[in-house]
Order: sequence, then C-alpha cells, then structure tokens
Amino acid sequence: MNSPWQRRRQPDDVPTPVAVAVSDFCRRAKAPAPAPEVREALALLAEADDFRVRALTDGEPEASPLGPFAVVDILNGTQASVAAQRQACGFYEVARELAHVRDQKTPPPAPAPAEPPLT
Repeated sequence: MNSPWQRRRQPDDVPTPVAVAVSDFCRRAKAPAPAPEVREALALLAEADDFRVRALTDGEPEASPLGPFAVVDILNGTQASVAAQRQACGFYEVARELAHVRDQKTPPPAPAPAEPPLT
C-alpha cells in the first residue's frame, strides 16, 4: 500500500514550470517555501498528477497558509481549510520527515539484466 507521504519520483525529476507554479501559489497563500522543499513535496506526486497541480495553482488559494506539502495534501483530497490548519500547526513538518525516512528505507530498484536470458 502506498502512503501519500512516499516519494513517487525524485525531486530533480519535477518539471521546473510545475515547481515554479507551486512556489508562486505558496507565496500567494502566505507560506513561501524554498525551491528544494517545493520539489521534495512534489516528488510525492506522480508525473501524471502534474496537470492537477497546475489546475490548482492557476487559481487563487482558498485558504492560508498553504505550503507545498499542503498543496500535495489538497490534491490527495483534503479540504483547503483543513490543509491550512495542518500547515499552521506544523503537521507538514512531520509529513516531510516521514517522507524522508521512508525514502531512506526504500531499497534501490534492482538493476536490469545485462543480457537477455537464453530460452
């Protein structure tokens, strides 16, 4: 079972326009965040979710403060007002640490076989 606080891709794989859009959204939502934190949060979403990120960030924030992990939480179904409360009480700092710990425990993928098996 996948946790919402488990990486789906590497932070460096997040497209720059998506990261910039989230950074701007968070600034407008009164929770500016540094670029590495934005990319770390967006790494919790699959590439297929990027269009949903843009749909959210193209509008105005419904609540504040909303940082990048709150954006992920909203995209996972949390109401913006609840995400703002979680942001204010430090919930997303715990989520960020959980994502980091889970990433450390995830074994690297097995290397692809050098040669195809003989049949």
